Amino acid sequence: MLQRSLVLLKPDCVERRLIGQIISRFESKGLNIVAMKMLRVTPELSKQHYAEHVSKPFYTSLEDFITSAPIVALAIE
Repeated sequence: MLQRSLVLLKPDCVERRLIGQIISRFESKGLNIVAMKMLRVTPELSKQHYAEHVSKPFYTSLEDFITSAPIVALAIE
């Protein structure tokens, strides 16, 4: 049975144009990319994804960062 993992290439990675290099590393290790999508994280999605951190003092800066630019979401196995 194969395991799948979610990988998020966050705004700083996208802005620095590192997506291809990171994908190459996964593929060179024999991992398969089974899904990939570029998207903008909304504040609502951020609250769902980081639900355990919403009440913590650093959450506002985390949400500001993750919603600042597009991300790339990958499912790898």
